[in-house]
Amino acid sequence: MCGISGIVQLQQHSSDLAEVLQNMNDRLQHRGPDDEGFTLFSNGVATCLGGKDTPKESYVSTLSYAPKSAISDVRNVNFQLGFGHRRLAIIDLSAGGHQPMCLANDSKLWITLNGEIYNYLELRAELIQLGHRFQTESDTEVVLASYKQWGKDCLSRFNGMWSFVIFDQQKNILFGSRDRFGVKPMYYVHNDQHFAFASELKSLLEVPSYRASVNTNAILPFLLYGHVELDCEGFFKDLFELSPSHFFEFDLASKHLNIERYYELGIQKKNPTFNQTHFDQAKKNIQLGIEKAIELRFRSDVPIGFCLSGGLDSSTIVCTASELAKKHEIASLKHGIHTFTASNDSPMDESEWAKQVVDQTHATWHNTIVDSRTLVQDIQSLIYYQDIPLATTSTYAQSRVMKAAKEAEMTILIDGQGGDELFAGYQSFYYSYFHQLIKSFSWLSLWKEGRSLANSPSSLKALLMAKMKSHLTFFPSGIQRLFSLRLKPETSYLNPDFLKNQQSQLNLVGDFKSDSLNDRLKAYCTEHYLKGLLRWEDRCSMQYSIESRTPFSDDIDLIELAFQMPANYKIRHGWSKYILRESIRGLVPESIRLRKDKKGFSIPQNQWLMEQESAFFTLFQELKALDTHEFVLKSKIEEDWKFIFSDVRHAKRQDLIFRYVCYLIWLKQFISPSEEVSLA
Repeated sequence: MCGISGIVQLQQHSSDLAEVLQNMNDRLQHRGPDDEGFTLFSNGVATCLGGKDTPKESYVSTLSYAPKSAISDVRNVNFQLGFGHRRLAIIDLSAGGHQPMCLANDSKLWITLNGEIYNYLELRAELIQLGHRFQTESDTEVVLASYKQWGKDCLSRFNGMWSFVIFDQQKNILFGSRDRFGVKPMYYVHNDQHFAFASELKSLLEVPSYRASVNTNAILPFLLYGHVELDCEGFFKDLFELSPSHFFEFDLASKHLNIERYYELGIQKKNPTFNQTHFDQAKKNIQLGIEKAIELRFRSDVPIGFCLSGGLDSSTIVCTASELAKKHEIASLKHGIHTFTASNDSPMDESEWAKQVVDQTHATWHNTIVDSRTLVQDIQSLIYYQDIPLATTSTYAQSRVMKAAKEAEMTILIDGQGGDELFAGYQSFYYSYFHQLIKSFSWLSLWKEGRSLANSPSSLKALLMAKMKSHLTFFPSGIQRLFSLRLKPETSYLNPDFLKNQQSQLNLVGDFKSDSLNDRLKAYCTEHYLKGLLRWEDRCSMQYSIESRTPFSDDIDLIELAFQMPANYKIRHGWSKYILRESIRGLVPESIRLRKDKKGFSIPQNQWLMEQESAFFTLFQELKALDTHEFVLKSKIEEDWKFIFSDVRHAKRQDLIFRYVCYLIWLKQFISPSEEVSLA
């Protein structure tokens, strides 16, 4: 788990590439404090350099990619290309894991990698059989050898999370890739002077040909719905995200950038009559798939801990890990099972559920308390590390879990992110399932499921409301806007001209789409939904130099297995995640297995906002002048402030204002350099 960066000079002598690359890499120091490295190229000759955090062991290494001197000593050299790397040492803690890396017998291939390839040992053995020889124990070298052996087809062989870029000198291209579902990030900028890439947006702000500005198309979905990075171009105009399941090839001669999709998730579209024998086998397959995914993610040379919310997914992972540890010794768990929970003083607190798992597994429990006061203290720092405004306060709870892990000297946490998207854990999925039953004339199943809604997080009222919303898109845009004002009163605080210009982004239907259940789950996994959650997780963990592993989001075998399960295995008798619940019967506490509520890093956001309304009002007053686009009616917000924060019934208005204040903080940090924020 690391931070990567790189830059290509497209115009001769346009900038001092060594200095620029060092600045880019410095912005990623939190992603990899254990080592840093640089490789710069001039006329095909590689120069390997270190930095202030490069350990002595890397400098004295005899490996061909070991640094020979410090990058600060190299200036005004006409480099055309440079790779940077920040290392969080996880596998092969020796100097052999230093990056950027080349192969021992091929200095024409160079890589900078962020992530973990969990099946690297199996791939390594296969590559040895094919004649490859390895000089390290790292998964990075396996990735590079895989590319040499199979070219871009190597991507289909990886089980894990990654973003990497390879300089293929023979082809004179950069080959970059991102994992299938967006666990690891990659961003890039491409203009007439530079092509550059990095793990985080803030690193690209150091590219001298780029000037930061706001992408106005990203604002309305964020303010109204909390959606981020719906498109490749996010909050920063002209900075782009490489989408999950895609690779790029940048031709250094023609300066042409080509981006292609390399993976498409297949799904089970049919919903056959429920067969108990077939279901029992599928249930067993899911159980074994989860065990295998977690076992693979135990591969580490540093200690591993676990996020534990008390929900179904995290409880499944912790209890499975506990059972696996009883069967055989696991080196990364030799310290025992350590779990990390964020709790709060509200009815939304889940610590009572987490404690049940702790009591059953005899885990060491690190329970960190979060409250509104510490949120206000930390919000500016949190936004800085996120690179974008916060959508909800739940991100803060996740950040505090990672901080607690850092204080407990953990380097890796395994988390349950993605379980809802695989097994249908959200209320909105019920509408898709009921629509599927109607469309297939499955009237008996529809009647039975309707009678069992008491077991679900949904209700007949919610389904009828979703049905009504699904018909709104048939109305003319003017009527849609009227409905929006009625259904979303917070839109009254948006600038009418801005709202009119962005009306195509109004989402009246919300998450209630008339797809089949597996189609809807696929959309959640492959569009912005899961990717957004993984984005928050990556930044929260890397803020504290923690690697987060998410078997439900990046184990390709488990994911493909889940998507071959028919819809009636996922929602049955009203229960969400039915096949998961049945596969863990007897594994997790029964009270958790039968939980009907859905929370997950739940924070009493509106209670907190009302508690801290004066602090947020001060931020609003201090920063409002920075918004020269006038996205909101600031005077109306000021006039209604006390009314808005007087009652939790105004929650939607409060949410919009919270997002707007976070947007103002983001403006101050990244767009207005004269208004820098202290991160003390």
